[in-house]
Amino acid sequence: MTAFKCFLELVHKEMYLFKKEFLSRLVDLAVILSTSVIVFGYLMANSGLKSNFGEFILVGAIASFGLFETIWRATCLAQDISDKKITNLLVLPLSSFYILAAIAVSWSLSTALLALCLFPLGKLLLWNQFNFARVDLGKFGLIFLTGNLFYGFFALWVASLVTNLRRTSWLWARIINPLYMFCGFFYTWKSAYQLAPWVGYLHFFNPLLYVMEGTKAAILGPEGYLPFWACLGSLALFTGLFAFDGIRRLKKRLDCV
Repeated sequence: MTAFKCFLELVHKEMYLFKKEFLSRLVDLAVILSTSVIVFGYLMANSGLKSNFGEFILVGAIASFGLFETIWRATCLAQDISDKKITNLLVLPLSSFYILAAIAVSWSLSTALLALCLFPLGKLLLWNQFNFARVDLGKFGLIFLTGNLFYGFFALWVASLVTNLRRTSWLWARIINPLYMFCGFFYTWKSAYQLAPWVGYLHFFNPLLYVMEGTKAAILGPEGYLPFWACLGSLALFTGLFAFDGIRRLKKRLDCV
């Protein structure tokens, strides 16, 4: 019980710090989302593209938002490790596993709170173009929570790779950008498979594909997307793998007992 209480207090501390920057982060998010939705939902729709492209992009933004939190969170943790600040946490009467897991869970919760704000904002911007009636709230809740938990532990894993704070540009070029460009944000897995079956099969190695396809299936309807439950199961598996390897790497780096 003592360990569990310490775990909850660590999560509470991180959420308290996040509360102070919530409004500023929300404004940033609103500006980014507004420009994207206006361009893709109105300007591109008016040029003869799919009429629901704005809705398609909105759902993609909800699903992929956590990915763009990854680099700065990983860099901040790497900085804390470099400055020995994390040692203040390691002296707590709590296993290092729970300390690192609490950090990832805190990241997941803060990212989820921001991403949820995209729903009303997107509805306001798209109005009748975004049909709430098709949303399966149960399925969306499952894939949303699992997806954000994945982003939290994925950021922890990325942090374990950062050994030189002066050289972090490779994170975007080699990890974030490829995952994002080939996760189905601008297209569906079905269209990739139709291009060439082997291209579709390669997408299965990208965990973001399951966040994207599962979220779109829950919000836009299952037709044309991968089976929801297959996406949820695959995403849970990837979350476990990144959690295990990220914590293992960081414990080794911190020389935890």
